This record gives sequence, C-alpha cells and structure tokens, in this order.
Amino acid sequence: MDTANTMRVNARSGSFAGHGNSPNDKQQQHRQKVQALFEAIGSGNLLNSRHAFQALVNFDGATLADPQFLRISKFLDASSIYLAQQVVKEIKASLINAQTFRSTPKPQKAQSPALRLDGLHVVDLRA
Repeated sequence: MDTANTMRVNARSGSFAGHGNSPNDKQQQHRQKVQALFEAIGSGNLLNSRHAFQALVNFDGATLADPQFLRISKFLDASSIYLAQQVVKEIKASLINAQTFRSTPKPQKAQSPALRLDGLHVVDLRA
C-alpha cells in the first residue's frame, strides 16, 4: 500500500480537497444543485428528481423552509412530476420577473445639439 498520499499536507487546512469554503463557493454549489433539480424535474424523471431534491436538502436544510420547495417535495413524494414541473415554471417565472425589476435602467441617448428645450417646448434649430 502506498502511503505517500496519506502523508500529504494540505496548505489550506480549512478546505476540502483544495477547494475553499467561501460563501461564494457555497452559493455557487447551491445554485448548481437547484439547477440540477430543475433539470431533473424538467426531464420528467421522477427518480432523478427525488435524488436531486434530496441532494439539495442534504446540502442546505433551509431549503424546506421555502414554500415553493416544500411544494416540490410534496409533489415528488406523491409521484406527481407534472405538478412539480408546474412549480418549477412558477419559480423560474418569478426569478425572471425579479431580475427585470433589478436590472439597471438603459442609458438614455444624449439629446441632439440641434434641439433645444425651452420650458415646455422643443425647438428644432436645424430648420
């Protein structure tokens, strides 16, 4: 048996397999697990959906505090993949709507120098 690997010291003692445990890493892992769940549900595979949901709950137990994920859990337990797909569609729609509210406003075009604002009127100086 080769003992060279068992004696190796990791320079990052607070990490697992050389990967940091920063909050950004955990958020990224959470997003990946949620995405895997959505893909499994979208594919219609009940067994894979249950496994992906269990992996998400094992990673973050607070997932069950979210009412949408609690609904998904109940539908997967009841073997109703169609209803779980509908909840995923609702979640995606709410995320898209939330992103449109947070998006930065588009910069407005600079007004043409040939136009002059005069109180309530726009005066075209090109004529």
